[in-house]
Amino acid sequence: MNELVVLVWFRADPARNDECRRALHALAARMESRFGVHGRFGWRDESEKNRRTWLESWEPLRDAQQSAFVEALEAEAASLGFDALAQGGRFVEAFRWADAAKDAPRCA
Repeated sequence: MNELVVLVWFRADPARNDECRRALHALAARMESRFGVHGRFGWRDESEKNRRTWLESWEPLRDAQQSAFVEALEAEAASLGFDALAQGGRFVEAFRWADAAKDAPRCA
């Protein structure tokens, strides 16, 4: 059984940083309690384009959870108003970790 990580990115107006942060905290609370995953988020600023790109990371997920998780994530994000926050939409990707990498020692 491979573990998955779901990564999501979206761009938003920096003037809406507080709204994005609140919505991401609410999304994390909903998804963590429902699926037992750990949600993290961060950003990078693109000041020359007057935008901030946000990144979400959700893990670990089992293969069997992927479809249900992604559907629930998209539904919860819509209910929290991400359609109005995310310029151009939210981009969702799922990646499988290689078994060999899973057992390798990690940096401290």
